[in-house]
Amino acid sequence: MNRPVIAVILAGFATGITLAFATGLVGCSGSGSEMVCEDDHCACPLEAPCSHDCSVGGNACEVQCAPGEPCSVGCAAGEHCHVECNQAASCAVDCGASPDCQVTCPASGCTVQRCAGPACQVTCGTVGLPSHSGDTARCP
Repeated sequence: MNRPVIAVILAGFATGITLAFATGLVGCSGSGSEMVCEDDHCACPLEAPCSHDCSVGGNACEVQCAPGEPCSVGCAAGEHCHVECNQAASCAVDCGASPDCQVTCPASGCTVQRCAGPACQVTCGTVGLPSHSGDTARCP
């Protein structure tokens, strides 16, 4: 085969793989925009606030919030909850009394509810640990 034919075939493969990946992962809704998800593993869209409620009985809830945007996540009751929102403008997480709740918050503007005991692991940007009141953790 000559080089132009190989280039066209490779471009076709790349396009097909990209389309299959994109259409197979879209399914969560963001505020006015689509998030990319595979079950409850989601990445929020850039330049748009987002919100996601994880489904009961699904995979562990793992959400990556967009930098500079507000983010809200509701984890399914009693299931693992991992949220990365350390660069978000603000973050609100309901851990649903998760046996494993890990949230990386921005330095301020973050509230994590129904998160208590050793299963509750919350950090506040570069300032360290949150304040706790009952089962709620807050970054100042």
